[in-house]
Amino acid sequence: MSLSKQLYLGLLLVLTLVFVGTLWINVNNTRNYIDTQLASHAQDTATSLGLSIKPFIGNPDDLPMVDGMINTIFDRGYYQQVILKDNKGKIILEKNNPIVFDDVPDWFVNIFSLTPPQASTEVHDGWMKPKTLSIISHPGFGYRQLWQSAIKSTWMILGLFLFAGTLVTIILRTITEPIKKAAEQANDICQGNFVQIDDIPKPIELSLFVNAMNRMSRILQNMFNELTQQTEKYQRFAFVDELTGLANRRAFNNQFKSLLANKEHNNAGFLMIVRLSSLDTINKTNGYVAGDEYVKKAVELINKTLVKINGDINNELTAKHKTYRLAGSDFAIIMQDCTQNECQQATIELMYLFNQTSVPAYSQSAIEATEQEQLNNFAHIGITSYSTNSEMPKVLAQADNALVKALTDKNNWQFSDELALPQGNTVWKQQLEQLLENEKVILVAQAITDKNNKVLTHEIYARFNHTEHNTPIPMAQLMLVAERLNLAESFDKLVIKKALTQVNKTHSDIAINLSSASLGHISFCHWLIAELALYTDICKLLTFEISEQSLIQYAENVCLITKELKALNCKITLEHFGASTSSFTHLMQIKPDHVKIDGSYSQQIEQSTENQLFVQSLVNIAHSLQITVIAELIETDSQQQQLESLFVDYFQGYNIDKPSIW
Repeated sequence: MSLSKQLYLGLLLVLTLVFVGTLWINVNNTRNYIDTQLASHAQDTATSLGLSIKPFIGNPDDLPMVDGMINTIFDRGYYQQVILKDNKGKIILEKNNPIVFDDVPDWFVNIFSLTPPQASTEVHDGWMKPKTLSIISHPGFGYRQLWQSAIKSTWMILGLFLFAGTLVTIILRTITEPIKKAAEQANDICQGNFVQIDDIPKPIELSLFVNAMNRMSRILQNMFNELTQQTEKYQRFAFVDELTGLANRRAFNNQFKSLLANKEHNNAGFLMIVRLSSLDTINKTNGYVAGDEYVKKAVELINKTLVKINGDINNELTAKHKTYRLAGSDFAIIMQDCTQNECQQATIELMYLFNQTSVPAYSQSAIEATEQEQLNNFAHIGITSYSTNSEMPKVLAQADNALVKALTDKNNWQFSDELALPQGNTVWKQQLEQLLENEKVILVAQAITDKNNKVLTHEIYARFNHTEHNTPIPMAQLMLVAERLNLAESFDKLVIKKALTQVNKTHSDIAINLSSASLGHISFCHWLIAELALYTDICKLLTFEISEQSLIQYAENVCLITKELKALNCKITLEHFGASTSSFTHLMQIKPDHVKIDGSYSQQIEQSTENQLFVQSLVNIAHSLQITVIAELIETDSQQQQLESLFVDYFQGYNIDKPSIW
């Protein structure tokens, strides 16, 4: 029971006792007063009537006269009994009026009974022993008066009671409303919403309390902002090249290793190494300022080329193809989920821009002949393919070999080997449509556990086989083509339907990924909520994983669907947390139950102090908002042990649990 209800009921009880007590005392006092009045009235009447009948009391013949005089008084109805006795106690005359109450309840008469006393007087007849006249006043009029007084007192006291109750309610509301707002403010603070209460109450004590809560909220907000800014600043310092604003070699190592380690998504694509052939010479002849301008111009041309593919190369999450500065003159471009034709076309366009740009002026006398040969070339490019099964040193070696060949190639770019072109969109479209029609999806599950191997949930992955030769289709390749053919939403619906049907039978906790392509359609969001409405009893078992990329691209849709999912008691996990410098803004937007740290930070976490410090900052921020943290792509015991020491809550990866048929 709430404090306000307890206070209100307590005061209501007190007021009720005051009401009943006051009414009782008032009616009781009135009853005593009426009893006294009845006694006085009877005594006065007895004395007056005794004097009136005294001249006639001695003559028996005058008894009718005495009777008439008594009837005159008795018939008025104010007396219950009149008795005239002789000197021996024998009744000479007796009059009785029955006690009947037409307008007074019996219960009232029983509770507040009137006991009018008998008043007597002696009537003398000469020297004879006096006769006795006794009169008892009738209580009927007293009861009526007492009943009317009780009714009036009840209405008056009830009015005061209602007025006092209303006043108490207002006072309690004045007291409890600021307390409720402060409690809500405290809950909001726990969720990371550092709100301020603008409506300051008038009472001094309450205003001090509310102002103290506001000050605490401001201080915590400043602390949280400082921690967030410090973490973002450290991320930029550790993983961003200061001159170009691109991710640096450390970030490249983390990201590329996580791509190769992510066996579930079967990532594939191309690695492009771009070398600014004239940078060293420009630095020697024209100075480092000219060299920096040369580097910035190269980055501008790279971005101009990639923006045609990515749409927004400034956003590190929405961009599939990312650029890194490996060293002074070397850049790496990871082109994810693209064909060789697309990679080749991007290379040709980029090299065209390089060839159209002149190398900064230099001093001919300050360079050697071998260096002069390269100054006519803005840059060279070496390209190699990669996949989940690739080893990072081997991929880098292949790219370097391709770059060496490019130095002597007339086109200034070179692939490391010749690759077979993938099948065309027409064949893929037929294949995917056949898969959707057959609905033959295989679901596998991978456990997410804590350090004690207690399972939080199982993440569900979909598997599809070729309709002809029944071999697995790499999911990264399948979803890439599905997105191009606008079939990604259909595949997500198929997987979700299959998963919901299975959970309805097994009642096991699962996590389901929602792709960015599907979340981009508001129709898919409405469909998902409508579908879950059919399974409300199992919604508490479901966790939906949403990537930061989805939140950046389709913020409105994601915020809408996360709100609806939470209303259905589903849980939310924000994936790739920490991959973007705006991760903390995204965290505040949807308030997930869990965050999954981007897998790139798990790679070499044991050796990388930078990764450790950054992960520790991410964990601290998440925990301050009551959000649990999951680390993915755990491949070794040492990785898990290091992440445990950084207070990560849950772990996922092949070292924890290998996916199995669900």
